[in-house]
Amino acid sequence: MMHHVLPRTPLLPRRAGLWALLATALALALVAVLAPAHAAASDARPIHDRLVGVFTFGACPADAPAGALCLRDEVTGRIDHVGNVVGRFDVVIDAANADAEGCAPIRKRGSFVRPEEGDRLDIRGDGTFCFATAVATYTYTISGGTGKFDDASGTGTWRVPAPTVFDGVSGVGDEFLDGTLRR
Repeated sequence: MMHHVLPRTPLLPRRAGLWALLATALALALVAVLAPAHAAASDARPIHDRLVGVFTFGACPADAPAGALCLRDEVTGRIDHVGNVVGRFDVVIDAANADAEGCAPIRKRGSFVRPEEGDRLDIRGDGTFCFATAVATYTYTISGGTGKFDDASGTGTWRVPAPTVFDGVSGVGDEFLDGTLRR
């Protein structure tokens, strides 16, 4: 009985090598596509901080809605992954559009600055202020800045309970940030 053996051709090893090359190229392409998404998700740093705000009611910015109440909020403290900060924010309470529960739209715009380096972190917040409880709750968005925060981003909740001191025009109280920071 004779066994017939097919001769090996040079094509078979080349094809096997070609498949290995294609598989390697596909694996590298997947890593290149998936790695930035994983890195972006993994570089989010948590923020859970208590700051102190000192505010004073005053003139509204030009873009404030009619009937708005406006204040300047100076915030100090330490933010995780940022350091010691001093913040200055313009706050607009759209009092004319309060709902049936006495809660009105509120917005906060401004920046935190690191006094030691001068790096600025720009933040905006939109939310509600409830007159009955004197509590403001914002969803904040970090929109860059300068220095180490040039490409910063992040989001979270900024909660401002009723002030511990209030004289009818100005006040002092805690402010709480909970969210993320990417830079």
